[in-house]
Amino acid sequence: MSFFSLSSAFSERVISPVKGRFANRQCLVLDLSDGTEAFYSYTNTDPLNSGFAYDSPVLIDMSGPVSLRISVVKGDGKSLSVIENYEINYTVDETGNPFAEGTPEKAFINRIMTENVLQCSSEQVIQVPKSFAFRVGDGEKPGLFGETLSVCADNKLSRYIPCSVDDGNNLWRFIVYVSGGESGSFSREYVPFEITDWETFRFTGKNLIWCIDDGIWSASVDEQFIDRSIEHTVYWQDVAYETGNEIHSFILPQKPSLISNVFDKAVFFSLDGDFRYRLKISSSGTSGQSISDSGLFSSLSFDTIPGDYIDSTAVFAVYCDGVYQGELSSPYVIDRQPPLPPKFIASEPGEYARHDVSLSIEAEKDAKIFICILGPFDVNSNSYLDNNSQFDFMKPKAQDYILYDKNPFELRAGIEKTVCYRAFAYCEDFYGNVSAVSDYKVIIDEFNYFIDGSASGFSADGSRLRPYKSFEQAVKVINEGKFVHFFVSGEVLLPKGASVISSNCSFTGMSDAHFILQPASYIVVQDASIEMQNCVIQKILEDNSSSDQRMFVFERSAASFEDCEILGKFSDSGTAISSNASIVTFKKSGLTSQSPVYSCCFSAINSRLHLEGSHFSSVSETAVNFSMKGGSLEMNKCDCKVISHLGRILESSGANLKLNSNKFVGEFDHESKGVNAIWKDEKSLIIEDINNISEGF
Repeated sequence: MSFFSLSSAFSERVISPVKGRFANRQCLVLDLSDGTEAFYSYTNTDPLNSGFAYDSPVLIDMSGPVSLRISVVKGDGKSLSVIENYEINYTVDETGNPFAEGTPEKAFINRIMTENVLQCSSEQVIQVPKSFAFRVGDGEKPGLFGETLSVCADNKLSRYIPCSVDDGNNLWRFIVYVSGGESGSFSREYVPFEITDWETFRFTGKNLIWCIDDGIWSASVDEQFIDRSIEHTVYWQDVAYETGNEIHSFILPQKPSLISNVFDKAVFFSLDGDFRYRLKISSSGTSGQSISDSGLFSSLSFDTIPGDYIDSTAVFAVYCDGVYQGELSSPYVIDRQPPLPPKFIASEPGEYARHDVSLSIEAEKDAKIFICILGPFDVNSNSYLDNNSQFDFMKPKAQDYILYDKNPFELRAGIEKTVCYRAFAYCEDFYGNVSAVSDYKVIIDEFNYFIDGSASGFSADGSRLRPYKSFEQAVKVINEGKFVHFFVSGEVLLPKGASVISSNCSFTGMSDAHFILQPASYIVVQDASIEMQNCVIQKILEDNSSSDQRMFVFERSAASFEDCEILGKFSDSGTAISSNASIVTFKKSGLTSQSPVYSCCFSAINSRLHLEGSHFSSVSETAVNFSMKGGSLEMNKCDCKVISHLGRILESSGANLKLNSNKFVGEFDHESKGVNAIWKDEKSLIIEDINNISEGF
């Protein structure tokens, strides 16, 4: 016998279980509303030979891997024929109830694991804890959080509905049985005739004669056609016709029409016709339907639990004073399923953008979209590095939402600042169901970039998630804009030759920011400004290599270094920083220049140097910390040292000098006589010389 394996998560016949992995034991629930029978086994045997007969939902009391086989049969009273076979393979991982005693979660999971089929009506309310994601059915239906499950008081639709909850780690699947409520009347009047399909009349009485309206009396039992667009009266009496015999009658009203209306999402069915008509449910057209002789109703409602959606056709048997007349049907929709959350469509992908963002929203067809945009909010460097978590807690109020008119929103970049926008949107469908809220955040930053020497470099765009890897990428971005700020991580290797910067930029190092200049590498800043904070800049010297004699060259520019350490090593003679008509600032930073022949930390022409709380060292045969031609030097609380055969702290030609609270140290390979720490020509002017200490000169 071959079995059809349920590879998908859903079968209209098999409501439970389905393929998957669950944290609780599963109940077998089948839809046999077509009058079929079923047999099942879970021991890998043929259900018809050694299985169990299914007569109502039953718990499959097994954990671990389970292979359930089901055979659906139909008989003619003499034999059974198999019409469907199913095999459902699923796994039960029973890890117990993970929730704390006394919590709603604990109680709810205990109930699921004990009952598995939960009763639900207008009075039997099921409260799903708010911490659970709740879903009706299987597949891609939208989930809900913390739902109260109930139906309207007049509901007469009985169904088995598969549901599930999960806490992010475990999935519990269970069945909700929606009860049809109180039964209707069952009284039925005896008449000696029957009607099928409204218009087919057949007299069934014995020893009786009959007529319809003012027709001819007859004893015929042949079927007759009657027009039900008008009212008729059926008469009958004893076949032994005698004057004075009692004549009985039954009025057949005009055929009614079935009316359906939606009230608070439930569907209300009633008849437009004679008040003697009553309805009996023949079929709701839904899977999991539980049909019993629930009686006759003058009107009734169909409803379902939140999260469910029914689009079907209801079929009712219609009775007049308990006499069957025929069937009436009506399509209906019960929509308690929220629409899928809307999707934000942004012109710039990701949470970071370099330009204005055009933001559109897509949703299910015919759903209304409501949107709220918060911002722009200014973003400073600290919050930027902290991923702007302070913006994640912003939530709009209900009155802040407006109806989306299908036109894109333009989220503008800040004027010389970084800004953040938050956008929220939800959908509402025709029946008033509301989706979950979608959330969108974007930081529009035309200025801040990231560079990480340890990054892969794949699809690098300079954002936090895809930082640049090479200094060449940084220079290209710098020279394209007005101002660029880089956050630096890891070891960043500079290319050989000159890296020319011609626009304003800033580099802020993270804890391990380290720029490596190869022997032939140096940075040139022309007609621009550069700022460096918390960085190590090192020029390496390889064996048998000839290095360029510079690290930084400033031409008509401004440069500042704070909390930085610059280490330059040269193969012959070297000057770490050359400055021409520029302004250079050092604060709490250090600069060391080392070479075998001549070493200089600063060589400045017509430039202004501002040095505060920093240290400088030159190591060479001939060593100088500062060589000034014109311009000015203001140095406060700095430590300056030369280690050499011949050396000075400062050589000044035509420069203005302010020297306060500095320490000048000379370490020579011989005793130094007549060598001063400061040398100046007659055009130089020492404006201030206060509390400076000189050692070794």
